[in-house]
Amino acid sequence: MAEPFDPSDFAAPPPSGDPHADYRTLLDAMRHAGAEGVAEQSATLARQIEQDARQRAEWSQQVGSTVQDLHRAAGTLQRASTGIWLDRVKEWITAALIALPVIFFAAFAYHWAKEPKIEQRMYGCAGRWDHKTGICKAGWVPLQPQQRP
Repeated sequence: MAEPFDPSDFAAPPPSGDPHADYRTLLDAMRHAGAEGVAEQSATLARQIEQDARQRAEWSQQVGSTVQDLHRAAGTLQRASTGIWLDRVKEWITAALIALPVIFFAAFAYHWAKEPKIEQRMYGCAGRWDHKTGICKAGWVPLQPQQRP
């Protein structure tokens, strides 16, 4: 149970020459306690701010090195991509250089197979030789020895 309220505990201070003398001691004590508390809180806050600043500096260094690593990796990927692209271009050029002669040869062979063959008097004519056109006429005629003039 709480103690009974005693108004004499809150009696007016004894009269003195200075009416504010009693409060000065109290105010000085309050100022001193406030200053100590503020100083303690300020020191704690300053330590926390310094610690946060160090952590931010460390984090900034880590992020900076990570960003540099990413840039380095991106450059490496770009060079690899360019190399792959150039290899593909070389492959296409090589394929074209191989395919064009093959196509040309196939077209030439097709054309040669389709055109009529005319034997000239190189190995002798089995038919009748036409001197005007220089063509051996088809038909079986035995070779006759040529007379020399």
